[in-house]
Amino acid sequence: MTVSNQEEFQNRQAAGETEDEAFEAIFGKEQPGRVRCYGRSITQTELKKNAEISVIKQQHQEEVTSLKGELGDVKEEVHGLQSLVKLLLQRSEPGISPEEIEALLQTKQRPPIDVNSMHGSTHVSNINMEDNAGNIDGH
Repeated sequence: MTVSNQEEFQNRQAAGETEDEAFEAIFGKEQPGRVRCYGRSITQTELKKNAEISVIKQQHQEEVTSLKGELGDVKEEVHGLQSLVKLLLQRSEPGISPEEIEALLQTKQRPPIDVNSMHGSTHVSNINMEDNAGNIDGH
């Protein structure tokens, strides 16, 4: 709004026009499907969509930050557990070298589980287990 438009707006309001009437008199009627001051290509729907996308991006960023923090905590815990295992191995096998312990730990680590390769089977293998009465396999 330029200075002359501001003055005209104020004069129209002083003359008894509402804000909407004064605004429409200066800038013209609203055009369907357009948003004033954004140019011809921006619509109200597009502004709403962009606002929703911004909210989703913010939520995603917060979740990523949270997960990175959790990952750091888990890595620290794993490191502590590895140190404990090394200590226990050194005490139980006094003649074992640190290199042998490290090699042993490396071979015992499993690769991460690939959830994409899992087939979703809920089958539980038939394992002989004692029930509360001390019977095996319910007999």
